[in-house]
Amino acid sequence: MHDTQWLTKLAYLSDIFTTLKGLNLSLQGKDTTIFKVQDKIQATRLKLDLWCGRIDRKDFESFPSLADFLLTSKEELDVDTTQAFKAHLQGPHSELGKYFEEPDPSFEWIRNPFVTDKVDIEKFSVNLSSKEADNLVEIATSGTLKTLFRERSLANFWAIVQPAEIALKHLMPFPTTYNCEIGFSTLVDLKMKKRNRINVQPDMRLKLSRLEPDIPTVVRQQKQYHSSH
Repeated sequence: MHDTQWLTKLAYLSDIFTTLKGLNLSLQGKDTTIFKVQDKIQATRLKLDLWCGRIDRKDFESFPSLADFLLTSKEELDVDTTQAFKAHLQGPHSELGKYFEEPDPSFEWIRNPFVTDKVDIEKFSVNLSSKEADNLVEIATSGTLKTLFRERSLANFWAIVQPAEIALKHLMPFPTTYNCEIGFSTLVDLKMKKRNRINVQPDMRLKLSRLEPDIPTVVRQQKQYHSSH
């Protein structure tokens, strides 16, 4: 614990894992889409590039734990350590690019269907039939759908609008995977920790439901039932 070089590297790793944990959490959720994931990944990769340049300038503000340690210990990073940090940052930068490919611009109409430029519409129509492209034009010029688009999530919007099939296939993988993971985690929690029961379906339905139970009304109805019997 008195080895300053070791503590410096520990502080750096703490900051990096905090960043990756925040990224991981931001990619989860029932309303997560491929567009949100691609935006987050692109932002993180760009920040990693910027951090390499800041390390060269000995600007460690992007690494709070490391910056605090260097300030309190009055230590200076040597060249070998800074080069090791830069080389390490290239790892997650490369891996994120490998697992998350660049977005396909021909599907950008799903995120923003209200494009009325003829060139853009023709570009978006690459993956659409003639009828679907015509429907997209109808959507792009609809003021009512613009209002609806602002009020709903992407998946909810395309669930009621045509051409929905292609849009939903593009949007569904992340939220459906998240729902499966949440359901499995809930099942394990109920079976192993709280209630070791064969039939956990009612408990799971209650646990996974988005509806908030009106406890006061339920209690009041129960009291009325018991008083009448």
